Amino acid sequence: MIKFFRKIRQRLVTENKFSKYLIYAIGEIILVVIGILIALQINNRNLNKSNLKESKEFVVRLKAEVKSNIGFVKEEIEKKESQRRSSLAILKMIGEDITKLSSKTLDSLIIITMANGNVEFKNGTLNEGLNTGKVALIKSDSLKTRLYGLPSLVEEVRSGEKYMNEDLNEYFYPFIYEHISFRQMDFEHTAHGELIGPSKFSSHNNLNVLNILKFESLIDNIFYNSNVQIDNYQRLKNELENLYELIEEYE
Repeated sequence: MIKFFRKIRQRLVTENKFSKYLIYAIGEIILVVIGILIALQINNRNLNKSNLKESKEFVVRLKAEVKSNIGFVKEEIEKKESQRRSSLAILKMIGEDITKLSSKTLDSLIIITMANGNVEFKNGTLNEGLNTGKVALIKSDSLKTRLYGLPSLVEEVRSGEKYMNEDLNEYFYPFIYEHISFRQMDFEHTAHGELIGPSKFSSHNNLNVLNILKFESLIDNIFYNSNVQIDNYQRLKNELENLYELIEEYE
């Protein structure tokens, strides 16, 4: 085909038909441009199909990830609510006659209040979408906006977890180690209790901790922080549930 057009050009030049050669040259340029445009259109169509396929596959994986995270957050909310209830129960025990209280009950409540909080959260698919531009391929503006905003909300939740865990590790644990017999707690509450036996400090009574002001303040702080974290987790759960609904609508 290229040889054919070259021969035509050569014949027009040798015959000194410059005007016809010019018209022919312009026509040839137009044909080349049209060919390029058609090729670009085909390429764009193929690219759009590829992007659409990638976008659909990404959204399917993202939906599964969001669903898992909703479950993880619900589990952590339940743990924090248990921690809040336990700390509140301890606060209500303070000021009571310790001879009428159960040390075993207090031990159980303390074990629950000691729990650190770290919600399991999968974000591999979301990070992939943000880093590779797959989120940008999504046609729904409302869905994209929520996806772009999710990492900052997760970071807020992580900051709250970090603050509460540091508070437990730096203040509550050292106090408990000093004033509570862990051996006695393990003896009464763990599967290996019979193996280790009861505490040898028979005169020590874990209930005495209820008469210490610092213990009351520490428990009150746990109660307060638990409430804050529950609110944070609820916000995250609501956001994930809204996100899940948007993904379902988008599909």
